[in-house]
Amino acid sequence: MANGRTAAGFDTLAATRALEEAGVAHRQVEAHARITAKAVGADRLATKTDLSGPETRLIKIVFGVTTGQAAVTVALLELPG
Repeated sequence: MANGRTAAGFDTLAATRALEEAGVAHRQVEAHARITAKAVGADRLATKTDLSGPETRLIKIVFGVTTGQAAVTVALLELPG
């Protein structure tokens, strides 16, 4: 969340600034940001380590095979006759 965005695209930094500009105390603003980030799933974001495991490689292989099958199907449908 280095840029202030969560997985759902919620900009916590902008929300924090808006609350502070509205006069909300900084401690309350921080609590709101934590609660909102948790609600939109920021605590369940995948890390680089999570994405380098064998499951990810398997998903990439399955995706590649599925894409290849779709390409073959389209090519067969385009054959004359």
